[in-house]
Amino acid sequence: MNGELENRVFPRGCRLIHFPSHDDSRGCLAVGEAKQQIPFVPERVFWIYGVPEGQARGEHSHNECTEVVVPVCGSFDILVDDGERHITIRMDSPREGILIPPSVWCRLENFAPGTVCVVFASHPYNASGYTNDYAEYRAGIVHIVPYDNTHADEWNAFVAASKNGTFLLDRRYMDYHADRFRDCSLLFYKKGELIAALPANWEEDEGVVCSHGGLTYGGLILSPHITAVEALEVFSCATDWFQKTLGAARWMYKPMPYIYHRLPAEEDLYALFRLGATLHSRAISSVVDLKDRLPMRELRRRGVRKAVGAGVTCTESADFAAFWPILTGVLTRHGRVPVHTLDEILLLHERFPENIRLFLALGPDGNPWAGTVVYETERVAHAQYIAASAEGKTLGALDCLFDWLIAERYADKAYFDFGISTEQGGTWLNEGLQFQKEGFGARAVVYDAYEIRF
Repeated sequence: MNGELENRVFPRGCRLIHFPSHDDSRGCLAVGEAKQQIPFVPERVFWIYGVPEGQARGEHSHNECTEVVVPVCGSFDILVDDGERHITIRMDSPREGILIPPSVWCRLENFAPGTVCVVFASHPYNASGYTNDYAEYRAGIVHIVPYDNTHADEWNAFVAASKNGTFLLDRRYMDYHADRFRDCSLLFYKKGELIAALPANWEEDEGVVCSHGGLTYGGLILSPHITAVEALEVFSCATDWFQKTLGAARWMYKPMPYIYHRLPAEEDLYALFRLGATLHSRAISSVVDLKDRLPMRELRRRGVRKAVGAGVTCTESADFAAFWPILTGVLTRHGRVPVHTLDEILLLHERFPENIRLFLALGPDGNPWAGTVVYETERVAHAQYIAASAEGKTLGALDCLFDWLIAERYADKAYFDFGISTEQGGTWLNEGLQFQKEGFGARAVVYDAYEIRF
C-alpha cells in the first residue's frame, strides 16, 4: 500500500496491518502474532479461494466479531463502510491485511484468478451474528451527535430515565462550572432512539478527553434497553470520534460505582476491557450497606453518648452560610478549600433542593457544632462535605449526626457513602480518616479511573 492510501480516513476502527516479512534466496516468510499484528487471539481461521469471475464475498457486517483479512495469494478489492465513511482498497500483498471491527460493512470483489484470502476471526462462527441486508445495516448503525445547549432538555430527560444516571449528570449541575471546561459530550442514537450519553470535556494541551473532569464520576449514561453489543459499538464510535474529530491521544474514563446504578449497568467495564484500557487510579470510598449494616464500633458509640449528654440535636437545615466557615476552617488547616464556593453550593441547592441537603448537629445554644452536605440520589446518600468545630469534635457531634443519618434519616436508602479517604490517585490512604468511617460500619467501594490510549 502506498502512503497516500494510508493517509486517507478509514471507516471507524478499520486500519491496515503490516506483517513483518523475512525474504532471502529461499523465498519469503511473513509473520502475524496474536495480540501483536493481529490484535486479538483468533478463535477461527478460514480461507476463501476459487471465487468465480464477477462474484463477491462478504456483503455483511458482524455484530461482535472482529476480523483481519489477508490476501496470501493474488488480489481483490475490499469495500469497508461504517455508514458515514467508506473506502475501497486493492488488497494485493501478503505482507498486509486489513482490520475490520464489528458493525462495519464489508464487501470483497474483483478477485484475480488464483487468489487465496485468509481471514482471522476473533469469535467462532455464529449464524445469527451477521447483518446481511445493507438497508437493515444502515438503519441499525449507532450515530453520534455532539452535545450543545439545544439538547439540554433531551439530555436531562434521558439521565432521569437511564439505568445509571444521577443528578450530577444533569446539565443544570454539570454546567454550573461550564466556563472551566471545554465540553465535548456526545449523544448516541440507534434507529432514532437515544441509547447512551457521555459527559466529557477536552483538554487540548494534553490531547486527552476526560469523562468528566469536573465530576466525581462521568462514564456512559445508559438506556435501560441498551445491550452489551450496543455498548461495545458506542465505545467504538466514541473512540473513533475523539481521534478523528479532536485528534485525541488518550481518553480518561471514570465509570460510575455500582452502588449508584438503578439497574445493572457495567457494560462499560466490559468495553474498557475489550479496548485494552488500563487502570489509572483507584480511590477507596467508605460505604455502609443500609440493608445489612455492620455494628458501630464502641468508640463511635461513646461519641454519640457524649454528644447526647452535651445536649446536641440533629436536624436538616438550609443555613449553608452557617456551616461554610466551619468547613472552610477545617479544610484550610489541611491546605485545602471546598470544591464549591458558598455561592455555588447555594445555586446548586436551589436547582436541586431534593438532592443537595445540609444536616447539622446543633449545640445546646442552637449554633452548629458539626455538619455534612449530603448528595442524595435514588439509592445512595453521599456525604459530599463533612466538618466539625473544635467543640463539636471534642463532644462527638459528628458521631451523633451520622448515627442519626444512618439509623433514621436514610434508613430507607440502599447505601450511605462517606466519600473517599485517599489522595494522589489512590496511592496514599488516610488511615485515621478511614478508621473513623469504618467505625460506623462502612467498608470499601472503589472509585476508579481508566486510561484508553489511541
